[in-house]
Amino acid sequence: MFPYDAEVLALTYAQYNAAVWPGQPVALLLALAALGLAAWPRRGGARIIGAILVGFWLWCGLVFFLRHMAPLDFMASVYGWVFIAQAALLAWALVWRGAAFRFRPEAASGAALALAAAALFGLPALSVFGAAGWGGAHIVGLTPGPTVLFTLALLLLAEGRGRWLLMVVPLAWCALAGATAWALAVPEAWPLPLLGALALVLTLWRPRRAG
Repeated sequence: MFPYDAEVLALTYAQYNAAVWPGQPVALLLALAALGLAAWPRRGGARIIGAILVGFWLWCGLVFFLRHMAPLDFMASVYGWVFIAQAALLAWALVWRGAAFRFRPEAASGAALALAAAALFGLPALSVFGAAGWGGAHIVGLTPGPTVLFTLALLLLAEGRGRWLLMVVPLAWCALAGATAWALAVPEAWPLPLLGALALVLTLWRPRRAG
């Protein structure tokens, strides 16, 4: 099913991280800024959050998949264009139309913080168990898994029903990550389907409670 094994994939991530340094601290700072704007709303902050997410998805599509992974994986070009399409959708929904992000005293907001923490710190920490160690860390904004998880975290804080459309691709990627984890025993991929399922359940549950 996959044209590589877990060791080759980990070493590919390590090469990628070396090539894009110092993008990692920049991406982490941008992610923390987006989370801060969601927690403490400011005028125009929602559009800034949207712009940060758009940049993350564009980077993953254009740089990670189309440029770096394409020689290794024949499906990389497909994934790349899907991520670019998701970036366009986020730009339309969050930047062009505008949105609101709010922390509320409910399970969804607590889960959003947990998902964000997993994206920022949990998934990179799991990289130590891979063949490349910390060198192969999956970093939010630069690699798909943490970017998808961080996006779901912020969408749990988004107001309005339009977030459903924005969650389709992230949830589909979580399912694909589950297949990857099963086939390759990649430690970083194991949490994604479980956490994606949690985000889906909370999104289903929240509107009923609100109504």
